[in-house]
Formats: sequence, C-alpha cells, structure tokens
Amino acid sequence: MKKQNLLVFDIDGTLLDSENVHQTGFVNALHAIGVEFVNTNWESYTHLTDSFIAKENYESDVNRGFSKQVMERFEAEFVNEIQDCNVTQIAGANAFLQKIIKHTNYAVCFATGSMLLPAKLKLDRAGIVYDQALLEASNNYFTREEIVNSAIAKAKNYFNASKFKRIISLGDGIWDVKTAQNLDIEFIGIGAGNREKLQSHGAKLHFVNFKEFDMNLL
Repeated sequence: MKKQNLLVFDIDGTLLDSENVHQTGFVNALHAIGVEFVNTNWESYTHLTDSFIAKENYESDVNRGFSKQVMERFEAEFVNEIQDCNVTQIAGANAFLQKIIKHTNYAVCFATGSMLLPAKLKLDRAGIVYDQALLEASNNYFTREEIVNSAIAKAKNYFNASKFKRIISLGDGIWDVKTAQNLDIEFIGIGAGNREKLQSHGAKLHFVNFKEFDMNLL
C-alpha cells in the first residue's frame, strides 16, 4: 500500500511508560562522567533533548567541552544504568503501530529526544516492533525540530515518498506541541496525566492511550 501520510511518534511517555526510568538513568549517567550537580528542572532548558541537557550540565559543572568522545561515554553509561530496567508500553502502543503499518496509507517514524542506544534498549524491552532506519535520536542534534525533520526525511527515503500529504506528530510533552507548531505539522497528544497542560499550549486532540485512539481521525 502506497504510504501517502506520516505519523511521527515521540517515544518516552508516548509509546513507553519510561519517563522515570529515563530520567533516573540520565542523571546517574551524568554523575558517572563527573557531573556532580544536575539541573532537573527540565522545562528550564532551551532544548529538551538528552544531548543538549547533558552538554549544558557537563560544560557548566566540569568546565570542559562536551566532545563527541564524552557524549559516547555518557551514552554508554546511560545504557549501563538502565540495563536492568522494567519498561512497559503505553496501553495498545505496539498493536496500534502494527495496525497503522499494515492496514493504512500512513507511514511511521520515530523522533526522540533520548540518546539512540538507550532509546533502542527501552523500545526492545517494552516489545515495540520498529525499524531502526525510521528512528532519529538526539546524538546528532540538539533541537527537537532538527530531530523531527530528520525523522521525516528518513521516512521519505524509506518509503520512497517525495512528500507526505499529511504529517501528524504524536507526543506527550509541551515540547512536542511546540515542535509541531514550529514545523507547521498537526499534533495529537498521548498520555494520562498531561491533557490540560497540552491543551493550554494549543493541543486540540488528546487520548489517554492507544486503545482509545479514534482511527477515524486518520
């Protein structure tokens, strides 16, 4: 089936119930590479991505540049910290993804502020079936907009599409809404505890999980 439209999925809090695991592993990984104080007021950052926040904390606390080698060490420590984690999917997430892929004219891709290797570990642990070629993380980008644009470009290449008629971003955070607005693409909120916050920032559609998602909207 020709894929004419695209769904862009955030991962933590959207496909996976993994935010606590992610944040704990993130902070501990920074401690492991020498950062003593970590600012955990996440919404205070200009860009809410692992790479940017790790860079800001490392350079501020350690007073050295956040080089590629340091980033790779941080990512390895992050994976080590969450190696034994228990991550579950948001209700109906994998079934929803497979239904979209097999039975609709929507393509899918994944755009996460997480580092790549931790993202893959969490997806695998939760039993989400995905193609890594459609996954973009924050290893090469500091901004959410760059990550989403790269994921869209990967989807165009993967599905041999010069453009998509409709692109919808699915996410759970204010940063996801703002990114969709900045890129002029549609947005649908996912998650149990953030409906009012997302609505206050312009989200018009919201579902607690994928079991209640209205397929007629696609």
